[in-house]
Amino acid sequence: MGGSLVTQRESRISLGVYAVSHAAVDATCAAVFFWAIRTGAIGGATAVYAAVLYNALAFASQPILGLVIDRIDAPRAAGVVGCLTTALAVPIVLVTHALIPALVVAGLGNAVFHLGGGIVSLRHRPGSATAPGIFVAPGAAGLFMGAAVARAGGPLWPFALTLLGLGAGVALFGRARPAPAAAALAGAHARVGGRPGFESAILLVLVVVGLRAFSGGAIGFTWKGAPTLAIALVAAVVLGKALGGAVADRFGLRAVAIGAFLVCLPLLLAGYAAPVAGIAGSLVFNMTMPITLVAIARPLPGHEGFAFGLTCLALFVGAMPVLLGLGVGLTAGPLAAVTLAGAAALAVALTWLEGPRAVRENVATVTTEEAAG
Repeated sequence: MGGSLVTQRESRISLGVYAVSHAAVDATCAAVFFWAIRTGAIGGATAVYAAVLYNALAFASQPILGLVIDRIDAPRAAGVVGCLTTALAVPIVLVTHALIPALVVAGLGNAVFHLGGGIVSLRHRPGSATAPGIFVAPGAAGLFMGAAVARAGGPLWPFALTLLGLGAGVALFGRARPAPAAAALAGAHARVGGRPGFESAILLVLVVVGLRAFSGGAIGFTWKGAPTLAIALVAAVVLGKALGGAVADRFGLRAVAIGAFLVCLPLLLAGYAAPVAGIAGSLVFNMTMPITLVAIARPLPGHEGFAFGLTCLALFVGAMPVLLGLGVGLTAGPLAAVTLAGAAALAVALTWLEGPRAVRENVATVTTEEAAG
């Protein structure tokens, strides 16, 4: 399903289809969950357990599912199946009012779709962070929109119908560039992932991802409840993720990652009292997302699904305390400590992974000329 020769134009169209579909998939999942809360189908502790179940399926399952999709090299099939499976959650919850089966279906559909789109984005221009940032960014907007529609009593059917259409779009246009050739894989593993201890560097990046998930969810901005400011905050998150990859490709992963952490910290601290500063800080804070994703994927060429899945597992682990109500309302002191710890850990990990030469030089041989377009 990956395809053979994919032109640059086709790859860009494919990336755009996956990015739009990402927003729709996340919107549908959020709409199903918050519809159940609004209608009284779940509440209290049950809602917490349901949220943990959904997120475990949607995120924690991704490394294993990613290995399977990598093995059969079927990212486009994963994208289609993910869209259709997620859409199925809507009739399940509306017809049967059985939320748990709907969340199981939605969670698995979300996971499979993320992996398909993640692989496509990582292969768009191997070693580049721009495409992964563009793919992941719309998810935050989708979550916000789906939750807002459900809380307002809006209908769920349009979400399912939209996903059916987008599933067809992925089937038609969601082509992925080929997996790296065997010779290129061997060279890449030898130069990027073959040095002793690279697993520790990857683990360190995953710790940073978890810390970012925790602090991002627990930060105690009291003004987040205001609708206009909430929309601005979501827009900042989306823009930060989309811009982060492009800026990192221009100036280097390590420089942008460290700079983003150091710039966002005073803005986030000021954001407790000044919403504009908090929104700006959130934008810069989220610029590190595509950097961490590519930092893990680069040493694992040919295993893009597994690499993408590892970051999602780290997101789940980091978000678990927030889901369980622990650490919510993070104050300035702990936020500063977590942010500085993340900056230091990422600096060490990226320094190791990049090595003495530029990473872009190392990963340039990962793909065949055909894959490079």
